[in-house]
Amino acid sequence: METLIAIAVLSLAITGPMVIAQKGIGSAIYARDEVTAFYLAQEAIEYVRNVRDTNRIDGYANGWLWEFGSSSAGANCMHPNKCQIDASQLSFMSPVPQGPTSTVVPAAISSCGVSCPPIDFNSATNFYGYGTGGTWTPTQFTRTVDINEINLGIEAVVTVTVSWQTNIFSPTESFVIAEHIFAF
Repeated sequence: METLIAIAVLSLAITGPMVIAQKGIGSAIYARDEVTAFYLAQEAIEYVRNVRDTNRIDGYANGWLWEFGSSSAGANCMHPNKCQIDASQLSFMSPVPQGPTSTVVPAAISSCGVSCPPIDFNSATNFYGYGTGGTWTPTQFTRTVDINEINLGIEAVVTVTVSWQTNIFSPTESFVIAEHIFAF
């Protein structure tokens, strides 16, 4: 009888710290995913700003958000459509031949309708993007970009939503960031 009581007390003494450690690890994993989602959202906002600034330098030849509109050769990201942004790509527009070998460079901005595919991770470069094969592996993160020009030619709201599911038992989480940008 004493042995059974000793085993029960020992089991309780071990179980408490194990549960606390498990919850701590779960919280750390969630925090890692939340920070990653924040940076993925911020990266998309910065990319839209970069496109706007590049258009400004070019004198707005085609418009301040031309690469995101339906009249461009690129994607239609204007509200209610959504798009994906791959900051690891150099070309804003749809695939175009580059250089003397006419290598096709994938577009950094592409339309994805209402829902976008999960973003991939390149373990060789530590970049997130939409690559294929080799060192690119799928992640649990999905990033969608929505641009709503609320004051034509002057102001737009860029809304980036990053969704993820930490594990199969957790609910889908999302991080939304919105920013007003102006054609200065």
